[in-house]
Amino acid sequence: MAVSETTGDVQSKLAALRERFTVRASDDLAELERRAELMQQGSAGQAVLQDVCARLHRLAGSAGTFGFPELGDAARSLEKMLRAGSEKALDNPGADVPLLAIEKLMALRTLLASPPLPVAGLAQSPTESPEGSHGMQVFVGIVPGPGIDYEELAPALTGYGFACLRVAGEDSDILAAVGDNSHCPTVVLCPADRLESLVAQRDKLRDHHSRELPVVCLSDDGSFASRYRAAAQGAAAFFCAPVDLPELTERIEYLALEGNTKRQGRVVLVEDDPELAEHYTLVLDSAGVEVRWVSDPMQLMSELSSFRPDILLMDVQLGDHSGVTLARLVRFDPQWLSLPIIYLSSEDNPDNQLEALSRGADEFLMKPVSDSYLIRSVHIRCYRARQLFRLMNRDSLTGLLKHSLIKQEVDKELARCRRDGSLASVVMVDLDHFKQVNDTYGHRYGDVVIKALANMLRNRLRETDMIGRYGGEEFLVVLPGCEVTAAARLFTEIAESFAQLTFRRDDAAFHVTLSAGVAEISGFTSGDDAVEAADKALYRQKWAGRNGVTVFDESL
Repeated sequence: MAVSETTGDVQSKLAALRERFTVRASDDLAELERRAELMQQGSAGQAVLQDVCARLHRLAGSAGTFGFPELGDAARSLEKMLRAGSEKALDNPGADVPLLAIEKLMALRTLLASPPLPVAGLAQSPTESPEGSHGMQVFVGIVPGPGIDYEELAPALTGYGFACLRVAGEDSDILAAVGDNSHCPTVVLCPADRLESLVAQRDKLRDHHSRELPVVCLSDDGSFASRYRAAAQGAAAFFCAPVDLPELTERIEYLALEGNTKRQGRVVLVEDDPELAEHYTLVLDSAGVEVRWVSDPMQLMSELSSFRPDILLMDVQLGDHSGVTLARLVRFDPQWLSLPIIYLSSEDNPDNQLEALSRGADEFLMKPVSDSYLIRSVHIRCYRARQLFRLMNRDSLTGLLKHSLIKQEVDKELARCRRDGSLASVVMVDLDHFKQVNDTYGHRYGDVVIKALANMLRNRLRETDMIGRYGGEEFLVVLPGCEVTAAARLFTEIAESFAQLTFRRDDAAFHVTLSAGVAEISGFTSGDDAVEAADKALYRQKWAGRNGVTVFDESL
């Protein structure tokens, strides 16, 4: 479906939601008028007051979103007035509801009768953008200049699986050449003397809603002043010549992944207003955010476990339940201690907001929130949450999954194979004679070799493949939907490419090879058994001379 068609479909759904809100709000106002009459007669008890406050709170949170900001403001003001009166009534049961509040309740309908304000159109997230650099060809545009020798740099990056192109000429020519490869995750390497003009031209041509092309500055000058200038001019990263190639490839990989991923976040939304929840869901979905709506707070914990969101977006008041109490409940479970919880509420009292935040949440977004502000806020918070998740769950040296997590992926894939009858492979990879590398060149260069293999695996494998650092110089890879002969063929090619990489320490150059063992996950009763089989196949390859791949069989 074309972007314009999809955007139009979203807008028509939002318009239908506005109509539904208008009907519901009219019913709410009719109920409020009936309760105002009871108040006028002096026969309204605490239960009636609480019901009126709840209805006003819902109107205050949703009316502005659907184009009736004056109705929302009036409902919020009335809610505060009546809640204050309700508190006084507890101390003085005979106190009457202020006449002014009753008159304002009766007048709310006139605010719904006025034409709603137009809602700004939404920009559809690109539907053809790639899922990320892992498993895709990453395009690197190289602008020759001081600190950048294309003839030396391009073959080295190609060895890691990147597609490189020399881009030169005017800034517009460079951006045009890069634009021809816009279907790929793309990063540009630029000398310091071209950085400012190239970034300025990029920003001038970039559509407001399109993703930013990452530009990496390579310079002969590694001083603080040079780095500060590059940061001020908009560089996404800075490297000083001679470039640390594994570090550069890792950063290219990271920038390509972040800049081109379709998924902009995963959000669990806890909201008891169905029209408002559907509105938020449509708006965020149009911006590439996956939303799981929870209307019943009792289902929250199970939805968190199944959906694994980046953030939790929740109202402070949810019918009979308190969002503040729910936030504290969520924090009872250690796995959700770091989950960002953001209140989305019409509560505008700073003291009440701080009190709510002190009970386990991280931030407030006050209703009504514009669609564009909601999208930007959620994107930013999901991005930060993914960064934190990466720090907590990824190996610090390679950026790959940690030992425990990659083993969990083996178990998950085994369960999936049993469920749908599919095939999958697990591969154990080990660097050959790695102790000699550390002893001869030092642990720093050993780390360089480990990161180089991690980067190559990310570039050569699919988005659906899972890669983890099993320990030391060992890696574990899960290949869904891949039978063992195909896995062995793939890793034979990877082993051949890795053996051709040249590592340098001062004037010394050296090469490193790898060995791999492959096993079929679905052929075992547990994930641990499958990993052990791959490990046995790996050591069989070690005994056979290293630098190659062996597939497990029962005779091993």
